[in-house]
Formats: sequence, structure tokens, C-alpha cells
Amino acid sequence: MAGALLAVSAAPCKAAETAAPAPSGGSTPGTSNYRIGAGDVLNVEVVGRRDLSTQYTVGPDGVLFMPLTGGVTAEGKTVNELSAELARRLSLYDRDITQVNVSVAEFRSRKIFVLGAVVKPGKYSFAQLPNVWDAIGEAGGPAEDAQLSSVEVIPSDQTSGRASQIVDVAAAIREGRVQSLERLKPGDTVRVPKGLPGSGSALSATGNSVFMFGAITRPGPIPMERQMDLMAAIAQSGGPTPEANLNAVQIVRRNGPRTVHMKVNLNAFINKANSSGNPTLMAGDTVILPRQDSGGFLSVVRTLSPIVALASTIVILVRR
Repeated sequence: MAGALLAVSAAPCKAAETAAPAPSGGSTPGTSNYRIGAGDVLNVEVVGRRDLSTQYTVGPDGVLFMPLTGGVTAEGKTVNELSAELARRLSLYDRDITQVNVSVAEFRSRKIFVLGAVVKPGKYSFAQLPNVWDAIGEAGGPAEDAQLSSVEVIPSDQTSGRASQIVDVAAAIREGRVQSLERLKPGDTVRVPKGLPGSGSALSATGNSVFMFGAITRPGPIPMERQMDLMAAIAQSGGPTPEANLNAVQIVRRNGPRTVHMKVNLNAFINKANSSGNPTLMAGDTVILPRQDSGGFLSVVRTLSPIVALASTIVILVRR
């Protein structure tokens, strides 16, 4: 079994290099059309000039300051547009500078606050603005006592005519329409109230399910009609998104009054057939696929290999 897994998953990697190249300008997948905003943290790579290549933060006025260029308006530009503008300005000082790669390290201009009965309350940033359910998933999913039938969305700016509203997320889960929920606006706050365990929570809304959150194609509950392992659950949810960190998958499990947190290296199963990386799930488990840290311009390349391997492994499992 291990030999078959390795043989099949290694072959497609070369093809993946041409099938999914990194977009020009150093942008990550799905963000080439993203318009930079105030507060965003940018990776700037000036090819041939390590002394200028580092992270820069876009100021509150939307202006990016870096050596030699002075202030450059970044807000409203795509990463490719900003790359071209920086290259043009820097070439005036050094003719050898012909290429600048810009990517977004942190989408701080699109921050959402998620508070209340969630696993990890806090402030989260998004490349694409989420809906309420996506924001809850980014915060680790609902807590045991979450009252999903009355989630409150508080707008960041109520002077614009938007008012706080209550969203029945539990009903959206039951009816399979979570992806049609209205998208949030930058700065909005999602507050998940507490209630009695099982009253309006995700568990009571979906019954015998496993809950998938984070860097997954279709986040949300999936029915657990028979024994299911981690790989099968991820495949049933559409697979991981390109920025998924498969080395640190988190499983949250209720064990009586205790909550058990497990960290699983799914890549150990994909690449080495190590069964510890593909545990059997239990009804009520919450699976969180964290996103890769923005670790520079090779993050896309580092992500492609495990994704291709995962797809190959799923094919093997289906054929068995």
C-alpha cells in the first residue's frame, strides 16, 4: 500500500508545475484581482536587491513607503499593478532593477472580528470577504454551547445605514444554504451567543456529523453515515484549498465534560503512508485545516506538492 501511494503521488508533480504556475507579480492563487487596502502587509521582493526586499505595511492613507521610491499609492491597486509601478520607480535609480514581485502577507484591510461562543475568538483577515458561517469557521467553529440560531452581525460603520442583524445560521445549515448567506463587510463583528448545550448549536442542527472548517473547499457539516477517516472527510468536503497547511490539521473532540485538541500531520500519511496522519473520526468532531503562514514567495510552491499528492491518494482510495 505504501509503495503504491508513493509511486502514484510522485508522478503528477512535474505536470503540476505547468498546470498551476504562480501568477506574475508574486501573488498567491485567487488574489491577483485583489485590491490592496490600507493596513495590508505586503511582501516586496526586488529581484537582485536583497537590501530592499522585505515586508512593508500600507499606511492608513493607503500609501506605501520604501527606500528610493518614497511614497507610492498602493491602495486600490492589484499586486501586479503595484509591482509594475515599483519596478518603474526603482529603475530610475538603478537600471539593473527590472522586476519587483509583490504579494499580500496579511489582508489587514479586510479584518473581521469573531466573538462569543467560538473555539478561537479574535480578529481575522480575509483575501475574500466571508459570510457569517465562513467567519465562524475561521475562528475554529462554534463552541459546544453556541446558539447558532441567533448570531449577531454588528456593522463596523452604522452611519452608512447598515444596522445590526440577527442571522439564523442553524437554519442555513439544516437547509444546506450556508454559502448563500450574505457576505460581511470589512470591520464587521460576528458575535455568537451562548445558550444551553444542544439548543441551536451546530450539533443539534445537523445530528450525526463531522464539522469541517478553515482552508477547505466546502466548509460546514458533513453527515457521518458510516466510519470515516480524516482523508475521506476532507475529500467529501471538496478537498483542501491551495493555502491549506496539511502538516498541522487540528481535530477538536468532546470527551464527556472535557475537550480534547489533537494535531495531525496529514502529509505523513500522504507521503509516507503513516496511519497516524489519518485518524478515524467520531461524530461531533470538528476538523480545522489551518492556512499556511505567509512565509515568502515560495509558499505557493511548497503548497502544490501535498495538494497533488492528496488528489492522487484520493483516487487510489476510491478505486479500492
